[in-house]
Amino acid sequence: MIVTITAAACAPAPEPTHQTVEYYRANREAREAKVSECANDPGSLGNTPDCINAKQAASIEGIGNLRDLPPLNLPETIPGQRDSDERRSSGNSNPSEKTYETRQ
Repeated sequence: MIVTITAAACAPAPEPTHQTVEYYRANREAREAKVSECANDPGSLGNTPDCINAKQAASIEGIGNLRDLPPLNLPETIPGQRDSDERRSSGNSNPSEKTYETRQ
C-alpha cells in the first residue's frame, strides 16, 4: 500500500487540454483572456499551445482579410495635385522629373 501511494505522488501531472484556434475564434472572451494572460507572462507562457492558438485566432479575428474591409472612399486625386491625365498631356508623366528647355 505504501508503494502505491508513493508511485501516485511521483506521477507527473496530467497535461492540461489545449484549445484550438477555432475555439478561440468562436469564443471572444476566452480569446481575449488568454491573450492577456500570455502577454502578462510571455517568458513562461508565450510558446505554449494555448497562447499560440489564442494569438493566431486574435490575428484572424482582429482585422481579418483586407479584402473584406469596406471601401475607404478615398478621393480619386489629392486636392491641389494634377491628375495623371494632365501630366501625360503635358508630356511629363513623372511629377518629380523636371524638364528643361535648351536654347540654341
